[in-house]
Amino acid sequence: MPGSRSRTFRLGDRSELLVQNLLTGIAFTTPVPRQEDIGIDFMCSLITGYGQGSLLKAGSVFSVQAKSNTDPVVYDKPHEVEWITHQENPLLICVADRKAGAMDVYSTWNLLCAVQMGWRGKKVPDRIRLFPGKTGAKWPGVDDQDDGSQDVSLGKPIIRIEHNQIFDETSMAAAVGVIDEWVRLDRTNIVNRYAGLNWVIGPQDYDTGKPPGAQVASFYWNAKNLGYCITNLGRASTAVWRILSDFGLPNDANAQKELIASMPHLRELLRSLRTLDPSLSDFLRDI
Repeated sequence: MPGSRSRTFRLGDRSELLVQNLLTGIAFTTPVPRQEDIGIDFMCSLITGYGQGSLLKAGSVFSVQAKSNTDPVVYDKPHEVEWITHQENPLLICVADRKAGAMDVYSTWNLLCAVQMGWRGKKVPDRIRLFPGKTGAKWPGVDDQDDGSQDVSLGKPIIRIEHNQIFDETSMAAAVGVIDEWVRLDRTNIVNRYAGLNWVIGPQDYDTGKPPGAQVASFYWNAKNLGYCITNLGRASTAVWRILSDFGLPNDANAQKELIASMPHLRELLRSLRTLDPSLSDFLRDI
């Protein structure tokens, strides 16, 4: 309204500006204009090359939603659920700490666990809520509620960035290294999802300010994914056959023994898969 602005809106604006300022230490950051705001506040590309001369280079791409608190992020309309479950870029949630001039950064990698499973393995959830700072009772932190909704616990921050760090290139290079590992993990899961590889890899535990570390896989299956699974099995098996046929066995003696024993079985599998997927035939003329 003319000559005024809501106190709540203004606090949110300032939180967003604080997040933007802190992001500039780790990423080339483009704010999304309010006229184009559909749930993402910034598009970012990590800055690489700190300490390597005068040229800073663009790295991994990700999107950011800025928040002023750790209240859950709620998607409860059908088009909202559709949108959040079909992200093609890793999404980080950055929560401003106005008093400290800092922000806590949360990864949403385990959102893919909710997406891959669906509500109790049956359907798309009616609502999804993301909880920054909350740790689920069991890994990977996805709880199916009786009302048809899913709660996704995002756990502790993957990193905290403070204002006094952003002009320290050594500190920023370390932060970039941590965030890059998390973004790459998320992108791997996103690509696998769209390739019909129905598992999600993530850490069972981690420390704030550290890369994700040791990871485990959560596997999901559904009858509607059978076609994708057959295609991927055929392509992976064909790749193994071609590598062994064209380049020979690896040098490791134990691996050689196992592969030699499995080759007849691989040949029979590929004969069956070639019938199911004729596109493999050109690569399997020696079968």
